[in-house]
Amino acid sequence: EALIMAKAAEDLRNEAKAKAEEKERFINERVPPCDTQGKDKAALIKLCKDLHTLMATLEEEVYDWNMKVRKQEGEINSLSLKVNDSKGKFVKPVLRKVNKESKFDKLKKDKSDFRGNLKSTGQSKYALDEEGEEKAE
Repeated sequence: EALIMAKAAEDLRNEAKAKAEEKERFINERVPPCDTQGKDKAALIKLCKDLHTLMATLEEEVYDWNMKVRKQEGEINSLSLKVNDSKGKFVKPVLRKVNKESKFDKLKKDKSDFRGNLKSTGQSKYALDEEGEEKAE
């Protein structure tokens, strides 16, 4: 089992290395290496402007590809829904567990004498404040 895990780890490392090399090769194809040695200020400014233009173009391409992918994913989803509808297969929703005794039944049981369960403050809300009337005079 350890031998299999070691072989799998080695395969993953080799795959990652191959991907990195492919990425480096692709970048070097698209963007030539910058050579700034021995260039005057005007040539460096032109190089910066060219790189900026190239970067803007590449960003536009990335945005366009992302939009294409998003559009295709939406089309795939809608088509898969149509296929499922035509086959009569539907995605069953995930059901969650529910107690046999519902919350509504619990509220009915607890409803028993609501006023009797209130704590008394010792004052009557509706009693007239006779002292307050005398002070006002």
